[in-house]
Amino acid sequence: MNEIYSIISIVAAGSLLFVFGLLFLLLIVPDRPLLYNYRIARRTMAFSYLFFAVVEILKGAYTYTHVSGSNIMLIQTVILSIAFSQALLFSYSLIVLVNVRFADRRLFNRELIPVLSLIAVLFIAYIACPRLCFRFLFYVFILLYSAQLVRYTHLFLTNYRIFRFRLDNYYSESESKRLHWIVFSFFASLVIGVMAMFTALSGVLLAALIFSIIVIVFYTFFAISFFNYPYLFQRIIEQSMNDDDEPEEPVQPKNDSKPFNEAFAQLEKRIELWIADKGFTEQGITIDIMSAKLITNQKYLSTYINTYKKQTFREWINELRIEEAKILLLQYPEMPLKEVASQVGFSDKSHFLRQFKKLTNVSPTIWKNIVHAQSFPVLTPKRP
Repeated sequence: MNEIYSIISIVAAGSLLFVFGLLFLLLIVPDRPLLYNYRIARRTMAFSYLFFAVVEILKGAYTYTHVSGSNIMLIQTVILSIAFSQALLFSYSLIVLVNVRFADRRLFNRELIPVLSLIAVLFIAYIACPRLCFRFLFYVFILLYSAQLVRYTHLFLTNYRIFRFRLDNYYSESESKRLHWIVFSFFASLVIGVMAMFTALSGVLLAALIFSIIVIVFYTFFAISFFNYPYLFQRIIEQSMNDDDEPEEPVQPKNDSKPFNEAFAQLEKRIELWIADKGFTEQGITIDIMSAKLITNQKYLSTYINTYKKQTFREWINELRIEEAKILLLQYPEMPLKEVASQVGFSDKSHFLRQFKKLTNVSPTIWKNIVHAQSFPVLTPKRP
């Protein structure tokens, strides 16, 4: 078992992670301001991979030259130390991808210094403390690590929720679906972090071997996804995060703010004309494009939609499109759904079907059949 574990650690984990770490450092990223956060995350992940690779190689070499019973405590210490560091590095890198303001060196150092201190104390305890004392301290560190995972999960979900709100308040399409790999990567790394904790607690070499194989698979997936992300990252960040003063949540006007409400009333008249001209059927429309056509400010229009419609821009546009689609389905029952989707502004049929079912609880075909069966008249679309 020692030999197998050593081979996995040195050849598979260590070598592969080292290569990926070098690629993170050496592959060229376009020198564009919008990719600044991506470059920060790339450097952080390079350090993460290279550090993990060196530790795996050293751990594999030590395991190969020592009998199983004498090194299991060291393996437990190394696994927990790696888990501490990787939880920080992965969480920081993924949060940086969804929050352009998170790439702050001082903020990172405030997170890094306590983690390095804990790792140093853990190794000192392994070297200097009696076995019984070390076991007690080891369980204390397990509790601290669990608290770290809970904190990072809360931090990621908070930043991701705000980022999704910003995307949905800018794009009419579901741009957030392009971020699924980030969410998957975070929760996959979280699961691996929990597995690391139980592997360390178990003290079983076979469990450590299985854990190493799972880690190799995940780190390979993550590296490939990360390498493919820069241009998509630039597209998403370019407009959705360009306003530093954009509200993170809907803003409610004060009841006594008469000029504020009067200005919104004027904006509403222009919006009604825009809806009458079916401006919402333009494919790929963003709130920036719409605000330019209405000759108004993007932030102002966003605040109006969030406050008075109590929806994000994407939700509001999709609702208008679905109401228009209902009319087409009744007026032209033989029209293919793909054509209906295109005419009301959806870029693809599958997105149209998802939004239609989300708002009506049934598919377009079933909805059309129900309405015809009940002999409902053709209605005009609901106007806000």
